[in-house]
Amino acid sequence: MLSDEPSSANRHSIGATSDPQLIVPTTTTKILDKTVSLVDTVLKLAQDVVEVLENVPYVKSLAGIIVKIIAIRDEINTAKERSRELIEKVLDRSKVILEGLLFVAKSPHKETLTRVEGKLTDYFMYVLIGLLLTNVLDVLKRNAGKSLLNRVVNRKAWKSDLKMYDRRIDNFNTDFLPVLPPPPEIMIGRDIERTQVINTLLDDDSPPHIAILGAGGMGKTTLALSVLHDRAVASRYPSRFFVSCEGTLSVSSLVVEIANALRIPFANRDEYLLDTVLSSFPEHALLCLDNLETIWGNESMRLELEGLLSALQTRVGILITMRGTQRPSRVTWSKPYFPPLHSLSDSSSKDIFEISCGPVDNFVEKLLKAVDGIPLAISLIGALLKEGHETSKSLWGRWTKAQSGVLEMGGDDRLSSLETSIFLSVYGPQMQADPRTIDILAMLSMLPDGVSSDADVLDQFASSLPEGYKFHKTLLTLQRVSLVHLTVVGASSRLRMLHPVRAFCKERLEFPVELRDSITSFFVAQMNHFNDVTNSAAHAVIPAELQNTHAVLKQALEDGKGGSSLVARACIMFTYWTLYLGSPSHEVINLAIDHLVDHPEILGNCHRAAGKVHLHQANLDKAAASFRCAAALHKQVQHVLEEGNDLSCLGEVQFRQDNLTEAEATFKRALELHRRAQSVRGEANDVTSLGKLHLQQDRLAEAEISFTTAIVLYRQSKSVIGEANNVGKLGMAQLQQNKLNEAEASFRSALVLHRQAKSVLGEANDVLYLGVVHLEHNQLAEAELSFKGALALHRQAQDVLGEANDVRMLGEVQLQQDKLDEAETSFESAARLYTQAKCVWGEAISISNLGEVHLQRGKLDDAKASFERSMKLHQGIHDELGQAHNLGKLKEMELRFPRHTGNLRFSGHPRSK
Repeated sequence: MLSDEPSSANRHSIGATSDPQLIVPTTTTKILDKTVSLVDTVLKLAQDVVEVLENVPYVKSLAGIIVKIIAIRDEINTAKERSRELIEKVLDRSKVILEGLLFVAKSPHKETLTRVEGKLTDYFMYVLIGLLLTNVLDVLKRNAGKSLLNRVVNRKAWKSDLKMYDRRIDNFNTDFLPVLPPPPEIMIGRDIERTQVINTLLDDDSPPHIAILGAGGMGKTTLALSVLHDRAVASRYPSRFFVSCEGTLSVSSLVVEIANALRIPFANRDEYLLDTVLSSFPEHALLCLDNLETIWGNESMRLELEGLLSALQTRVGILITMRGTQRPSRVTWSKPYFPPLHSLSDSSSKDIFEISCGPVDNFVEKLLKAVDGIPLAISLIGALLKEGHETSKSLWGRWTKAQSGVLEMGGDDRLSSLETSIFLSVYGPQMQADPRTIDILAMLSMLPDGVSSDADVLDQFASSLPEGYKFHKTLLTLQRVSLVHLTVVGASSRLRMLHPVRAFCKERLEFPVELRDSITSFFVAQMNHFNDVTNSAAHAVIPAELQNTHAVLKQALEDGKGGSSLVARACIMFTYWTLYLGSPSHEVINLAIDHLVDHPEILGNCHRAAGKVHLHQANLDKAAASFRCAAALHKQVQHVLEEGNDLSCLGEVQFRQDNLTEAEATFKRALELHRRAQSVRGEANDVTSLGKLHLQQDRLAEAEISFTTAIVLYRQSKSVIGEANNVGKLGMAQLQQNKLNEAEASFRSALVLHRQAKSVLGEANDVLYLGVVHLEHNQLAEAELSFKGALALHRQAQDVLGEANDVRMLGEVQLQQDKLDEAETSFESAARLYTQAKCVWGEAISISNLGEVHLQRGKLDDAKASFERSMKLHQGIHDELGQAHNLGKLKEMELRFPRHTGNLRFSGHPRSK
């Protein structure tokens, strides 16, 4: 027990007055503190012992006596301090014996420990009944009358036996308990950290002091035990002690636990217990204090704990494990400091699962990805599947609904339940110090990508919160307890929550409406401010915040804030950003449409944004319906400009549907409305669309004039992206007129402008047409590289039609290179993509290309079937040129192979491999 008196000359006491910073508890406080901490520990032990030793005589009834002792504790009104000391002694010794019984019951060699079990049960009976009756109840005896209880208490023989067993227990102590828990069965992905810790332990001449830090479930205890069982470490430190601080709620209790690990007899434990502990460590000893955050988390005990560690560090090597990122002060920690443990890599996660459970299937892979490489979660996934009660598919299904609550093995401790482990971090003492800390954590759980660590951004975020929220201080606390961690991607860094932690907080935590409104306002204002998708300053902010914005807007709409015009405009702008960056999303804009009622103009804008997503995804009928709805709404409120914009979009759909006559009429009507509204940019858009239509109809001179006019208009309106698109289209007109050098120059200029505007789709189209120029120059290698580059960019932009064009042109190169197998695969793939994009013309061309492959292989029936199928598709869209081409191919075959019987080959081409 820690002393509250000044140390004497030959004693070292943690409570020495020479250290003015140390908090010294009074004797009464220490007794109460220890008694309270022992109560929970002994009750849990008694419950466990009853479960595993239910057939042993006395155990069940005697365990019940413990509960009565605890109840009696609060009923004693006289000699209270002495009685509490005696109860503490009962509980302390009961804890030792119960731990022994539990160790015996769980031992693989239980049959050889029967005699020890019998002695422990015998000791248990005497400690609980004897010590209780002769000491504690002596206080109540005076008023109890001449009862049977008094007669039992006064029996001298019983008292004599009790003293004998009291001495035996003091001597017996904890010799049967292991000093170290067993080594971990599996430890993967921590080789670097393990080597660093071992090297530090072996290299230090003075006692080393190492802290293993990190979030809950990261494998800190596993790493510590692996190190403690290392042969080189065991050779350097023959005496290694492991003390679990879980359930140890005071510094005085921790000293007792260390004394138990050192097997210091009860007879040698007095108010100078710390001195006894310090003098009991053998030379070259290493002490591991596991889960030290149990005490460290309580700020009122930090100075006292630091005093204990400071005293220990001079006599023994120290290895601690703690949740969070902070190390206790007043300890000379070994350098270099080890950073907090991070999540495991995907490969390490799979390795752990394969070793512990078996092969990784698709559902296991999804589960491993979902738990963000948390070792505890990976182990629990393996353990659940090994039980055989469910499949990986069913476990994944439950995870999608219950998240972290799924991963538990029937217990509620931190190692058998992921949710419990997270709970301990979320509701730890540091988090409870300021209730608003948990509010901020709940708010951050809304953001899948966390927050930027940039100081200016954090200042802006903090300034948007209601008064009284200390955002910077709270963020520091969240980092210290490892609920938020720093991730670095390229040149940027963000503060994020691990996925299971975020899921737990989203499910369990509520935060004030004022805070929810603040974060909504922040992201809505940010999105409405950066309303130019080509602005370079906007690109430094918006792309990194898209996922967060999506989550916040969706939540705001679900909370009933869809009627706000600001929220609706933010939804529109968010949709345009996703389109521009090549990852279109319609969820938010559809929710906005569902909630808007009283704003026909803004509702029309929402329908137009939704239509553009449909158009991008080649859902042409849905796109046309959206644009018509938008035009009707804008016409209703007589908004000429917006109606013109809607008709421009509708004309684009008709153009894509090959309804060229309708498309031309729609574009001209839109041009008229934009000129009435004096919209230079709108006029430029319409002229561009007409140029595309002229190009499609081979009205090349008119197309070139349209694109040149549009370039001037876009420059006038300072639209880089508009200028870039039209320079590229001008190149297409020049290409079709066989002006190859002029076309190449136009495409290269367009490429520079599209990169300046950060348009992935525009860049993809430029690279595609540069490939066409190379193909016309018979530069096949350069053409192949261009088409492959364009294909990667179109896939990034999720543009199916562009991808189809790239694959078809790649097939053209392969056909000219006599790579017939590759060409056939490319044309088949292109045909499927054109079908997906609802582009009949492209599908027809690809099938005709397949006919060319079959023809070169001599598969004349297949070639004929392809040309006939292609001709029918061209007929369906009234493409006379396409029909003529296929008819010509069929006539050529009749002339060259009048008697073909199918699989004949003609000379001049090698057999395909």
